[in-house]
Amino acid sequence: MENNLLSKAKSIHEDIRYWRREIHKYPELSFTEEKTSKFVQKVLADLGIEYKTNVAKTGVVATIKGNGSKTVGLRADMDALPIFEENETEFNSSRDGIMHACGHDAHTAMLLGAATILKEIADSGELAGDIRLLFQPSEEDWDDEGKSGGRRMVEEGALDGLDAVFGLHVDPEHDIGTVSTRSGPLLAAVDTFEIIVKGKGGHAASPHLTKDVIPQTALLINAIQQIVSRRLDPIESGVVSITTINAGHATNVIDEKVVLTGTLRSLTNETRELLRQELRNACEVVKAMGGDYEISFEYGYPVTNNDPKATKVAIAANQKILGKENVQEADITLGAEDFSYMAQAVPGNFLFLGTHNPNWDKHYYVHTPTFRIDEDALPIGSASLCAAALEWLNN
Repeated sequence: MENNLLSKAKSIHEDIRYWRREIHKYPELSFTEEKTSKFVQKVLADLGIEYKTNVAKTGVVATIKGNGSKTVGLRADMDALPIFEENETEFNSSRDGIMHACGHDAHTAMLLGAATILKEIADSGELAGDIRLLFQPSEEDWDDEGKSGGRRMVEEGALDGLDAVFGLHVDPEHDIGTVSTRSGPLLAAVDTFEIIVKGKGGHAASPHLTKDVIPQTALLINAIQQIVSRRLDPIESGVVSITTINAGHATNVIDEKVVLTGTLRSLTNETRELLRQELRNACEVVKAMGGDYEISFEYGYPVTNNDPKATKVAIAANQKILGKENVQEADITLGAEDFSYMAQAVPGNFLFLGTHNPNWDKHYYVHTPTFRIDEDALPIGSASLCAAALEWLNN
């Protein structure tokens, strides 16, 4: 059956492309995916697949019933990014400042394609278990309670009873026709921080009467830059990035505070805690200069950790439809994904789907105004999701 999956997916390529383009034209930000959710519901209803709405606020969870006792989850995210699109296509975003610049439109369309194929298999009586389709909101952001769509889906029971869950992400760095994954850590945990350096302001002509926060901050930045190079085991991976610095409002005024923000990225819980503690330690340098500080953290997504068994299944399934040479070992990246919550709840595998056309003169990367994919990757993604689910059910 697996050898047939790619041809089945290619036979509905036009449908998958239409779905992707319609979603692309009407992008919606995190937890506002009302139109996208209704679009998904309409396709599911046309396929005769039962579903529940308002899961994790705007999410949709559908079930394709089979004949076995196992249940496999397949996940796609639906939200867009606050980016002005700069492409020139007939399906450009119709909403200024909002764009599907990370491929979630493709993810959703590919899962609808997988649903089409799996429903046909179920109707023929050959589906050896149930398939749960997880159309998730808000991968890119979180709500006022600090919860993303993936986390809310887990907390609301959308993954209860699953034996495994599989998901994928478009990958503009690799050519169409390839996929990549790996067992263990694949993507990083990410936390954000805010540091407020506090001193005493005054006139720029009388710095001796102040406790100048600018040189204090300069020393602090230097101390922060030494966390990874001198406090973290060189064998471990970690990143501390200062991404914003705000201070001052006039050339003749020494301000009383500087605000810095940034991110911490790590691949283990031990490194995650070490980076937080060493950032606190680095902040102590401002006290030696007569200043003070406040530091706060916002804990983000945990490590995306692929289960060994689920990964073995995903690799075997994709080798059957694409050939062994086109299933590669993924590099570990310090980007983050809230599929991590699902992979904590049940055995999971996340893989990358090549979407680069080798004839293009450059790569079109995610989170940019000119992001694009080769749409011939769409049926490959649908077949990949189907193959992983069927491999698990038939094992």
